[in-house]
Amino acid sequence: MKYLKFLTTLFIFATFCFCHAQNTTYGNISYEKAINTAGKQRMLSQKIAKVRMLKAINETTSALTNEFTASIKLFERNLKIIESNSREQSPKVKALIRQQNAEWVQFNDLVNKPQIDIEKLLSKSESLLSKCNSLVLAIEEDSKFNKQLNFENKASQLKVETINKAGKQRMLSQKLCLYYAACKFFKKGDKSKKACNRYVAIYNQINSVVNDLLVNELNTSEIDENIALAMGVIDGIEINKKLFLDNKMDTQKVVSITNSMLSIFNKITSQYSLL
Repeated sequence: MKYLKFLTTLFIFATFCFCHAQNTTYGNISYEKAINTAGKQRMLSQKIAKVRMLKAINETTSALTNEFTASIKLFERNLKIIESNSREQSPKVKALIRQQNAEWVQFNDLVNKPQIDIEKLLSKSESLLSKCNSLVLAIEEDSKFNKQLNFENKASQLKVETINKAGKQRMLSQKLCLYYAACKFFKKGDKSKKACNRYVAIYNQINSVVNDLLVNELNTSEIDENIALAMGVIDGIEINKKLFLDNKMDTQKVVSITNSMLSIFNKITSQYSLL
């Protein structure tokens, strides 16, 4: 009887391992691409909020208007890609996709209103960002589980984690600009102080992670060159640090700097995903 129970348990375990051993990708795409795509949703949530905030302080341009429209389309396309490839993923991933979808519907409706409550904009952008980030982390967990189950080496999972880290800087570049503009919108008082402290903290975070990426063991010479370019863009703030910290740097210059950061970190993230 005990022997029969042992064989039954062994059979169930073997079946479990076999079923999950087939799941080495995120649907029809790699886990690396899934992390990259899901990570872009974090950035797009802040990019859309940023443009809407710039409009509130009369700093919008035709280029930013186009950026706003394109970002909404990209968010919706990426969400479809993530959802359509999630059939074999964990219940947690599927639940978070549904939550992101529901949050997106509300956020999209808000940012397209002619008049907008700025505090609500910041609150809803944070809520959507939280859902996007939770999904990235859940996909990363699935990746780690399946890679271990299939005896893939640690370097494979390190790549997934590095893509997440590098991709997060794309989001932070846009969030930095969002809160820089929010600081200008509120002008003074506790709300302004909170927004100002927020963008300074985000800037310091970006600066710190650039140093971490610089010593990543996955780096190629091309990745190192792009990290050096990111450091050069950051120098554009360092040269005018006092103006930046006092929220007196020209807003369009901050837009330009943070979009340059976005472009470079997007290249770095793609380079990691192609290793």
